[in-house]
Amino acid sequence: MAKQRKGLMGTAERVLEEISERAPSAAKKVADVGKRVAKEAPGVAKTVSQKAPGALKGVAERAPGVAKKVAGVGRDVARRAPDIGKQVAKASREGAARIAGGRGKSPAATKAKTAAKGSAKKASSRAKSTAKKASSRKK
Repeated sequence: MAKQRKGLMGTAERVLEEISERAPSAAKKVADVGKRVAKEAPGVAKTVSQKAPGALKGVAERAPGVAKKVAGVGRDVARRAPDIGKQVAKASREGAARIAGGRGKSPAATKAKTAAKGSAKKASSRAKSTAKKASSRKK
């Protein structure tokens, strides 16, 4: 009789009938799995607790090497930071020059002005370092 029903309501009724017919066996399977999990849980917990100290020992043994690698990366980043800063500054200056060029200002003039500032800073820092070296040699 269920097969003779048509349309959405008929399909829904057929699906619900099949579910109700299969529900007891599905519930039994779920209960069996639950019992099995409950039965094996203490053994799993025991295994985990036995292996935990060894795992922590391995982590502790590797920690100094990992710390050295992290420190090395930190030093490398610190060494490269000035160069990266210069590259970022250069890119931002060039971007500003392009924007200024779009507003009617001469990008060549802006770049020349920026280059002059950079040269002046370099010359100033060279003079300072030379003066420091000279004063330290006198002592």
